[in-house]
Amino acid sequence: MDARWAPRLAILAAAVFWAALFGFGAMHPGYAHFTKAVSELGAIGAPNALAWNLIGFIIPGLLHAACGAQLARTLDGRRTSLWWMFVAAGVGFAGTGVFPAVMQNGSPLMKAPSTIGHIAAMLVSSVFWLIAVVMIFQRAWRRDDWRSLRLPLVLATLVAFAGLAANVFHDSIPQLMYRPGLGQRLGFAGYFLWYIALSAWIAAPALIARRAARRTPLIQLN
Repeated sequence: MDARWAPRLAILAAAVFWAALFGFGAMHPGYAHFTKAVSELGAIGAPNALAWNLIGFIIPGLLHAACGAQLARTLDGRRTSLWWMFVAAGVGFAGTGVFPAVMQNGSPLMKAPSTIGHIAAMLVSSVFWLIAVVMIFQRAWRRDDWRSLRLPLVLATLVAFAGLAANVFHDSIPQLMYRPGLGQRLGFAGYFLWYIALSAWIAAPALIARRAARRTPLIQLN
């Protein structure tokens, strides 16, 4: 794969996740997106839990792992620590579907081993993604040839962090205080948009160069 595949994988991951979220949410009795956690769709004992965990968590996570791996190879030219951070973040996201949460009265049962695995996978995904973001920022400000990446990187990261803040601090935000599910979805939206925006920007030079090469006539030497 080359750089052109990164935005395709990012868009596909977002499309699969959101389509599954609204589709399985519609099939879940009494499920409300503004108040219910995403993980409740895949909780042990929930309707269609196995299908949701596969389609909603595992597939998007693996797509993000592949997208991040391609981004890292495009940026660094080879497999570096940034490659491993992106892959670990995607695999961690997929791991939330491998270890579904155990819910009791709408809250996760924290002592359940599967819930512990679910939270651990979520933390792995979040921490390694944050490390990857920091590493990209370091590269963008150290290399002059990455100057064009700085503004879209900052904008995409601000959107992602705003979504993360809405999820984490929803209790302190009046509009989200009684809508924790909405805050969580804003967090997911920022996360998916970050992959789409950054991969599209990074892939743009490769796409432009490929199109220019197609338009350039071949010169044959006699």
